[in-house]
Amino acid sequence: MKRKLLSLFLASVMLFGVAAPALAAEEADQELMNVTAKVKATLDLDTELYDDFQGYSEEDVLLGKRWKLSWSGDGIGLTITADDSGKIYSYNAYRAVEDIAVALPSRSNGGRLDIPRLPEDKSGAAYDTAKAFLAKVLEAPVETIELSNEYRPSLSQDTYWYNGTVLLNGLDSPITCHISVRASDLTVLRFDRSDENSGYLGGVPGKDTSVTDAQARRLLRSTIDMEAKYVLLDDGKTARVQYVPLYGDSYYVDGATGELVNLTELRSKLWASGGAGNRYLTSADMETAAPEDAGAMKNALTQAEKDGAAILKTALSKEDLDKVLKNAWPEMGLEKYTLATATYSISEKKLDEGVERTPEDYDVTCRLTYGRQLDGATANKYVTVDAKTGELQSLRSGRSYKDGWPDSFPISTPVNTAQSTAEAFLTAFAGENYAKLGLFSTDSAKDSKGWQHTFTFQQENAGYFFDGNSYTVGVDATDGTLTYVSGHFDKEIALVTPAKVVSKAAAIETYETALKLNYGYLEVPVSISLAGQQIIPLLKEAGYEYVEALKTGFVLSQPEDKHIRGVDAETGEVLSWDNTPGEETGITYDDLDGHWVKPAADALAVFQIGFGGGSLKPAEALTQRDMIALLLSVEGYSFDPATATKDEVDWLYSRAYTYGLVTPETRNEEKAISRGELVKCLLDSAGYEKIANIPGIFRCDFADAASIPAGDMGYAALAQGLGLVNGGSAGSYAAARTATRAEAISFLYQYMK
Repeated sequence: MKRKLLSLFLASVMLFGVAAPALAAEEADQELMNVTAKVKATLDLDTELYDDFQGYSEEDVLLGKRWKLSWSGDGIGLTITADDSGKIYSYNAYRAVEDIAVALPSRSNGGRLDIPRLPEDKSGAAYDTAKAFLAKVLEAPVETIELSNEYRPSLSQDTYWYNGTVLLNGLDSPITCHISVRASDLTVLRFDRSDENSGYLGGVPGKDTSVTDAQARRLLRSTIDMEAKYVLLDDGKTARVQYVPLYGDSYYVDGATGELVNLTELRSKLWASGGAGNRYLTSADMETAAPEDAGAMKNALTQAEKDGAAILKTALSKEDLDKVLKNAWPEMGLEKYTLATATYSISEKKLDEGVERTPEDYDVTCRLTYGRQLDGATANKYVTVDAKTGELQSLRSGRSYKDGWPDSFPISTPVNTAQSTAEAFLTAFAGENYAKLGLFSTDSAKDSKGWQHTFTFQQENAGYFFDGNSYTVGVDATDGTLTYVSGHFDKEIALVTPAKVVSKAAAIETYETALKLNYGYLEVPVSISLAGQQIIPLLKEAGYEYVEALKTGFVLSQPEDKHIRGVDAETGEVLSWDNTPGEETGITYDDLDGHWVKPAADALAVFQIGFGGGSLKPAEALTQRDMIALLLSVEGYSFDPATATKDEVDWLYSRAYTYGLVTPETRNEEKAISRGELVKCLLDSAGYEKIANIPGIFRCDFADAASIPAGDMGYAALAQGLGLVNGGSAGSYAAARTATRAEAISFLYQYMK
């Protein structure tokens, strides 16, 4: 919304003239003290810890004053935004890190695997803290909150975040809020609400309505339009005719008057008057902006790759590609352009698992950029081709003007002539697929006030279109050359012709009935003529013509548990996607009932640490592959060692090499790992290698301590001191005995606990 922020001081000067500064300062100080006292009372805030305080106000005709209060002290700070009444709109607390722990070597300082401690679950207490804070800052009974509580366990949990919708008189509203709570001490760090910079004309109206749900649905149904078209099914091979909604203007039914209101028109008036402050891309922006360039550069070959003749030996040079294009497609008008750059890119073809990739198993494309100077403008064409054959894949064009985008363009090629050009081109470009196409839409340069005509052709069957098989062709209205080519056609997709088709009216009724009818508060742009006569001149002076107000109303929306996407044209059945949250797909085990390792395994599984596959197999010998999979699961790499593919295992080991868990020379996937080797790998990966190898300083109390080799004594002592190994009933370290998968889980849990 367009704002003019007027300081309290300047406003006072305007009212009281040259004698005003002292009076203005005195009044401002008193207002600041009043607001500060109200805020402190609301939050029961103790500010004795802070050494400095500052406050100032910003004023707006609709918002009134917004006070910015700021406290600071030794490494701590607090900022709050509130209005004159002390109502709090934002809260931001911070403190410097007081105690910086000396970290063990990790990924960033030594290349070792970073194994953190298991965090304490404080989600319930944090949620209660957030709700208690919101109870203080919301204006009961009008304002209440629906606060989310979607806690997801995380090893790096330092803050709990919550989002919510502010309910007004128990109804949904456009006002949302966010709040965060620090995990360590359950302190609220941040709070903000979305209406901090929104002033609603007239405040919050009453919630009562005389409009029935049936009346609201009938009116809203009249705004729905649908079209019957082919839609690709989930199998990716078949398309059926479905009625899908045509999205246009947004409407609501006013809860007070029962009137059907076009929200889109009102918002357009708000934006036109400067109310939204949004900038929309003009045609100039869209044409000159070439997002494809970024992707092309990202995938561009390095010099080393360009020198890789094994891959690029069949790719044509840019000069040869230029000749192929100009000979094959003269209608693109490239003869008048200069070839500026050529960017080659490679991508891997999909191969069956286990098949060794050869240089022929890569696709090579080239993006050629052409330029031409026009009167006061630069014209570019970007052509993408198969670099091995020169086959055209796509064409895009752009223009930029030194003196700004012109108001109009000379149209020397009328739309009907341009359509003939597009159809003639597609006849050759689409080949046998052209006979299956129909003209779906036309965008003329005159209607769009641009410099090109655009035609979209889609596969047509039985009078219905399928946009999955589609081509779009652009023709320059100023010279008749091609400006745009893009499209795709999959001949393998079967279009199922419906035996019968339900009427559009029936489909619309079915679709509307499946939607949810919501009654709540909406942001509705209104003319300032609805404001009081005293405030209208101030609103005009501040630049307002339309402002937002809260109104009650009915709207249609998607149900919470599914998304209604259309209606089957043949059966008349509702088509939807299920939005019901799926069950957690974390690690679970089906073979641990009554087993001693179950508590440890379940505690790690909460954080996705452990073995995939659904079974722990606790008594099985731990292999090298098992050990690596378990340790890397701390980093989020979830594997089932028993079913992992060769590529997955290779990738797993590549990560293990990075962290120094094993080396390529010591890779032995099926090797049985001893208890001593497991402890050594775990402690080395955690950064204890140098400490464990200091000779002569360690002792341990294991029953078999005398038989522990001197080189392993440091690890045994650390394992005992850290609680990794308790020795079982015999009290033995048993370094040489083969470790089990259960012991691996137990050792890791004891370290992270």
